[in-house]
Amino acid sequence: MVKAQTDKGQMHDLWLETINLRIARVSKVAEAIELCRRFQSFAVNVEKLLKVSVYCSARYSTDISIHLTWVSDPGAESALGRSISETLGELGLISHTVWREQEVF
Repeated sequence: MVKAQTDKGQMHDLWLETINLRIARVSKVAEAIELCRRFQSFAVNVEKLLKVSVYCSARYSTDISIHLTWVSDPGAESALGRSISETLGELGLISHTVWREQEVF
């Protein structure tokens, strides 16, 4: 597992939480993007959250993927991730998973 150093010098695992949304109606895409923007601005001060990234599918305009990169001991889905999933789940289908980076070399 990949380790990262926090600003306090402690070593922690680096893990990724993904929330993938397939929106039911094209008319709801702008609403979903705006909600993602709000989550990104809110997440700035969340402890141990290293980065928030939002991706839109290059192929399907109704597919959005939110990536939360954490510096902590990996566990279950975060409270922030669950909140995002619940909110965006009203717009379409959600897949919410937790990943840990595996060192291969």
